[in-house]
Amino acid sequence: MEKSPRRRYTIAALLFCGVAGIGHAQAPAALPPLQTQGEVSYLSGGIGSDEVEAIKAARDRFALSVSLSARSDGRDVYLAEVPLTIRDDTGRTVLELVSQGPYLLAQLPPGRYELSASYGGEEKKSVIRLAAGRPQRVALSWTRLASDANATVPAAAASVAPPAVAERGAPARDPALPPLNAQGGVPYLSGGIGSDEAAAIKAAASRYSLSVTLSASEDGHGVFIASVPVTVSDASGATLLDIVTDGPYLLADLPPGRYVVRARYAEQDKTATVNVRPGQTARLSFAWSTTAR
Repeated sequence: MEKSPRRRYTIAALLFCGVAGIGHAQAPAALPPLQTQGEVSYLSGGIGSDEVEAIKAARDRFALSVSLSARSDGRDVYLAEVPLTIRDDTGRTVLELVSQGPYLLAQLPPGRYELSASYGGEEKKSVIRLAAGRPQRVALSWTRLASDANATVPAAAASVAPPAVAERGAPARDPALPPLNAQGGVPYLSGGIGSDEAAAIKAAASRYSLSVTLSASEDGHGVFIASVPVTVSDASGATLLDIVTDGPYLLADLPPGRYVVRARYAEQDKTATVNVRPGQTARLSFAWSTTAR
């Protein structure tokens, strides 16, 4: 089999930030090739802005999407050539590969899985519960780039960080936090996959004007949930934020005002009205009484 041209790039050349390429002419979006391993179909990539946008647009057509990132000089950069393994609840390996870019989309049947990935000598694991018709998104983030030569980021290749949120008198941003995004002028982050990331988000919550926690009951136990559609609308009804969460936590920096927050899980809608006041954090928890089958 002929080696993919993408494999000729070094890891440094594969680092990518979602804002790169803005303002350039866009070729028709093209997904990387769909592959199969056993009974699992998957694709991996995210090299260049066109491919990244195509993958993001296709995420909801796959049961599982995984993103891979690390921190470098206070910036979030994306990774490639990361070994990934997915095992089912019997311990059987259903997918094992080295990523061709910072994204993996996989079509798996409903069930419980363990995802593991290794980078820079550090392994990260995540337990995933897939339900029919509910795409799951997992973000794996390492606190720093690996020190080996292939992963060193030269100045010209360093990714551009997202716009910094005004963290009220805060110290430097915790590297364990997931990447910061922006939508409609609203900076936000979502995640909480793994204890380090969850702890970092909890510690940072007081520096954002809105903090949302998502949970449900499963077999009589409370569990945190991800891949929940959440919208935030202002008093006029305009939608400022419309996302699918990457974990059980959402932090957003909204200007003072009155907002309606909506979330949907297991075909049940939750709605709450919050008042955001200057210098304060409005905290909101959505808990569902049943879990998707």
